[in-house]
Amino acid sequence: MNKQAVQRAAPLLAILALGLLLRLIALRTRGIWYDDAFSILLSRQEVARIVVGTAADTMPPLYYFLLHAWMKLGTSIPTLRLLNVSISLGIVALVYRATRLLLSRRAALWAALFTAISPLQIYHAQELRMYGLLCVNLLLYLYFFIRIYLDLDQRGWVSWIGLTVAGALAMYSHNLAIFTLVGADFLLLLKRRWRLLGRLLLAHLATFLLASPWLVMVPGQVAKIQRAFWTPRPGLLELVQTLVVFHTNLPVPRWMLPISLTGTMLFLTFVVYELANRWRRHPGVQLLAVFSLLPPALTFAASYVMRPLFVPRGIILSSLTYYMLGGHVVSAQRRRWIGAVLALVFILPALLALPGHYTFDEFPRSRFEQAAAFLRAHIRPGDVVLHDNKLSYFPMYCYAPELPQAFLPDEPGSHNDTLARASQDAMEIWPVKDLQTGTEGAARLWFVFFTRAVEEYAAMGIPHPVLVELKQEWRQVDQVTFGDLEVILFERR
Repeated sequence: MNKQAVQRAAPLLAILALGLLLRLIALRTRGIWYDDAFSILLSRQEVARIVVGTAADTMPPLYYFLLHAWMKLGTSIPTLRLLNVSISLGIVALVYRATRLLLSRRAALWAALFTAISPLQIYHAQELRMYGLLCVNLLLYLYFFIRIYLDLDQRGWVSWIGLTVAGALAMYSHNLAIFTLVGADFLLLLKRRWRLLGRLLLAHLATFLLASPWLVMVPGQVAKIQRAFWTPRPGLLELVQTLVVFHTNLPVPRWMLPISLTGTMLFLTFVVYELANRWRRHPGVQLLAVFSLLPPALTFAASYVMRPLFVPRGIILSSLTYYMLGGHVVSAQRRRWIGAVLALVFILPALLALPGHYTFDEFPRSRFEQAAAFLRAHIRPGDVVLHDNKLSYFPMYCYAPELPQAFLPDEPGSHNDTLARASQDAMEIWPVKDLQTGTEGAARLWFVFFTRAVEEYAAMGIPHPVLVELKQEWRQVDQVTFGDLEVILFERR
């Protein structure tokens, strides 16, 4: 590589290095939560069990397959997280490549920088879930569609194959991928490119044929979401929260909220104003605007037809196309200082939000590792650790599988009743039948529960029923608090 090529590559390499650094911070110390633990415990199983476990769950199996293979490198939490870190760095590089193809090199560098420092992207780079994988597959789909849309291939079938396979991989990553894949169809319909639209529909047919082994499971998964999940129907508040998530993610410390909201609204207003003036003149702007707006609009609308589906992580590609549009606006300013100020409006809140991201240890990502270490040091033979529900059991089981732990079942049919029996069987993890079964034969009992559970029952005007029942037959000896996670030691009366 000659000197000129090195100089041209240096800015992107610096951005990738910054992105890697930000994704490695707190990789070991940042705690896991129920969803992380579910991924770990299911991915430990053989492939056949993973298929059975995910068929009963609400997510496709591709991420669990990858994590299963990655575990051959090691099973510690930092090692497992390196899979998502690697995927996330690929996202940064692909954002640069797609933006440069569609817009310009300067726009691509800004878009890559926004992606590298995005708290939303860093969050999913450290979470053991499938949203980074969904993002990279959708981004590959977008990249190949850009090549087709701009007619850049001498051999067009290469991009068509890439688009078809990327679409299928996205469907194997997350069921909500469909709301992003159809963005290309809408754009071609808007532009009246009928011939290209016909070819795209054939590519979709091939995509669905590739994904058909899993698509037969989707109706059952949708039925489970309708039955067991509860999320509010989205409104204006959820739309604003999604925009803030794209900038600084949520939650943030209370003092950060005004900064997050102000930065979000300023950047968004300037981007919308600039793009409104460039809409007709730039086909790349039109393409990115469609992929930014259509997936949120479709998931928003679908949330009024079925159980609400509107969650920012499900439309994660829209955040990247938004960054790409932002990079275009920043780079296109004739007065460089205006572009620099606009970039700072995005960068400063994002960087200010990151310390809170690295140190967040409240529900549902409570201080499970500290609680597990405490129990490991104080438990005696004959003791039992009983969790109020699976949300504390799963992560603490990952941190301390040697402890005699059990958890109480969710109320059947409630919105918390999300752990299917087939998933339990696949992982060989089952709740105890009831409180008596969970405490049978125990000399001492360590009861683990969330402070918010007590507060939720108090809001209904009743005490925590399990605590009431325990205090009738057991004597409280000690109580230790780990943030919003509480552990009470009981002895039999």
